[in-house]
Amino acid sequence: MWIPNIEAAQGPIYLAIADALEADISEGALVQGDRLPPQRELAYQLGVTLGTITRAYSEAERRRLVKGETGRGTYIATESQKVSPLIPKENEPETCDLARNFAYPHLNPSLSDGLVRMARTVGIDRLNGFVPSEGLNAHRETGVLVFKDYGLEADPARVAVTCGAQHGIQVTCQALFRSGDAIAVDQFTYPSIFSSLAGIGLKVVPLPALRRSDGGYGAMDPEALAHAARSHAVKGVFLMPNMQNPTTHTMSIEERQNLVRVARDHDVKIVEDDPYTPFLPETLPAFGALAPERTASIASISKVCSPGSRIGFVHVPEAFGDSIRNKIGESTWMASPITAELIAGWVREGHLFKTLRLKRKANRSRFQSARDILSPFFLQGDVTKVFGWLQLPDHVDPDALQAALSHQGISVLSSRYFQVKDHAPAPYIRITFGSEESEDRYCWALNRVKATIDQLADLPVLTRPVG
Repeated sequence: MWIPNIEAAQGPIYLAIADALEADISEGALVQGDRLPPQRELAYQLGVTLGTITRAYSEAERRRLVKGETGRGTYIATESQKVSPLIPKENEPETCDLARNFAYPHLNPSLSDGLVRMARTVGIDRLNGFVPSEGLNAHRETGVLVFKDYGLEADPARVAVTCGAQHGIQVTCQALFRSGDAIAVDQFTYPSIFSSLAGIGLKVVPLPALRRSDGGYGAMDPEALAHAARSHAVKGVFLMPNMQNPTTHTMSIEERQNLVRVARDHDVKIVEDDPYTPFLPETLPAFGALAPERTASIASISKVCSPGSRIGFVHVPEAFGDSIRNKIGESTWMASPITAELIAGWVREGHLFKTLRLKRKANRSRFQSARDILSPFFLQGDVTKVFGWLQLPDHVDPDALQAALSHQGISVLSSRYFQVKDHAPAPYIRITFGSEESEDRYCWALNRVKATIDQLADLPVLTRPVG
């Protein structure tokens, strides 16, 4: 059994254990796949508390030295990780993409026209230098206009420009929380949030959703959040109130108010991420409007008109203004003022509205095709949602379906990508409507999805013999 040598260690014991583990891995004493001692056993051997070992193992996992598997233990992790299927490759094989949610990039505004307009802007050379980490005032005012479409009357003094929503999530959580804090998330949520939070030392606590009358998933269960605040000392909650990824649910005003009540009762901070809100016809109050004293809001226009610009905006409570500026500065100094000016021009000239009008029209047709072709399977979503959450027959494995479709040149995402790793995948896949430009290829792919589900549903269900 591995026993770390911490006799000469100074400082916190849990860090000494994690340091010893890292040293033994680098020296070859521990290799990929080696199992670490059970936490209680190691606590007994070292004469420390169980909590100390738990913190040590959590720190080791944050450093990506180990991985834990429920029911099996903790193991030395692989040195490298597989590239996420969500990340595009420059020369990847051609597939019909129903997996990545790029939201009709072929309808984005003309980049060349935008660059020509920028080149004619008086004083453009000032953007070719350093600017404040929170961004120039004119660009933060653009963020105010964007947040207005999200149901939030933002204060420009509390807006900061980030390198897209992903960067916004990271710096916001660093500003609001301390390493080791527990953050509640939906049981199905944005795939990158698991690694993003773990990478900055935060613990992820997945919580169940309420069920809707149609059988679909609703908002996070407020009673589950209250229980997690009491039992897991949850300090924050990550929410997508509009077009939740992947379930597509948009919270009612009552659902928002119930979660705000719990957050206030238990002093839980709220991080709201809303990349899809502009696609919706109705704007409901953001959490930043309902609970401004404890909510950080994140907005991005990547899905609306320009993923290549890598521009997003965050709006934080006044008390965290300096912290968010510092975190942006520490991570990348500043978001590019050049691309921020490109976005500001598109917003000022109304290109955002024009692009949304085209995309909403295209999405209405795409959803209707998906609903009709995939019937009778339940597709959670509607004509305003740019992806759908497809329920499979109970004995159809979503991973097997994803693999079978991949062999046919079609990419979808199993529910596995939206859950914590130690949970069996639920019988769902996410299908996006706007990444594939060709209508014919899109409908062909949907028909193959339906046919493949039927084929897998007809296979005999394997059961283990009794006795």
